[in-house]
Order: sequence, then C-alpha cells, then structure tokens
Amino acid sequence: MITAIDTNILVDVIGGLSDLYGESSSLLERHSNKGSLIISPIAYSELLAVFLKQYDEHEAGSMLAKFLSDTGIRIFEFAPEDFKLAAKAWREFTSTRQLICSKCGAVNAFSCKKCGAQMSWRNHILTDFLIGAHAQNHADTLLTRDKSHYKKYFKVKILP
Repeated sequence: MITAIDTNILVDVIGGLSDLYGESSSLLERHSNKGSLIISPIAYSELLAVFLKQYDEHEAGSMLAKFLSDTGIRIFEFAPEDFKLAAKAWREFTSTRQLICSKCGAVNAFSCKKCGAQMSWRNHILTDFLIGAHAQNHADTLLTRDKSHYKKYFKVKILP
C-alpha cells in the first residue's frame, strides 16, 4: 500500500507542539507499517520552507533529508497526468462562486452588500490540487486534515 502525505500532517509532526502532533505521528506510524510513504515535490517544497524558518539554507536541507530518511518518506516525482488532473480540478474549483467549508464541505454563498454581486473566497491554491492529483495517481490513500476539499475533487481514499 502506498500512502501520500499532505504537508499539514507533516508540519504537525515536525513542530511537535501542535495539539495534533500525537494524532498525526500515530497516523504516519500506522501507514508506514502498512507500506510506503510518499510526498509530492510540492509538499517537499512546503516542508523545506518550514525548515528554513529554523535553520540556515544548508542545514535546513540536510535536516529535512534526515527527517524524510528517519520516517521512510520518499519524494515521488510528478507525471504529466498529475498536471492534467490538477488543472481540470482547479478549473472546476475556480468556476464555482461559492465558499466551501474545508471542515464539513457545506457550500456557502456571499454577496456584496452594495451591489449584490456574488463573492467568493478561494481558500485553496493550485498547489493543493497538484498534491491531490499526485496522490490520486500514485497512492492508495492520502493523509490530510483537509478531507472535504480533496474528496470533492479527487478519487483517492482520504484519511484520517
């Protein structure tokens, strides 16, 4: 079994101070015992940004490499199909004029008080869609705290 990991789960573990540390580290351990753990190059870049807050550039890279080695997480490169799937999902996402709750998936609509035009807040960026497409195409499961977003656009098992 291959498990893809969203950056938010790994940030919980790296920081060690979050209320979610225990749950996220337990998820990683459980899925590590079931098979391979992978991240996309986007998740790697987001993690490196976290390490750069604590270390200089050279040290950040080696500390991240050590973290990935210690946890058995591999960086799995993108395939052309990942970009196509992400672009299609992004197009669908940006065509909606609604705000979707990332926790429960409820659709909300807001309009301008002055002119009545419908307003939207895009609470996701293209990198989220690349992570979702990568997970769908290369893994059996995606570990993330942003379940409703990924479930709406991608056909991959989402946990926790």
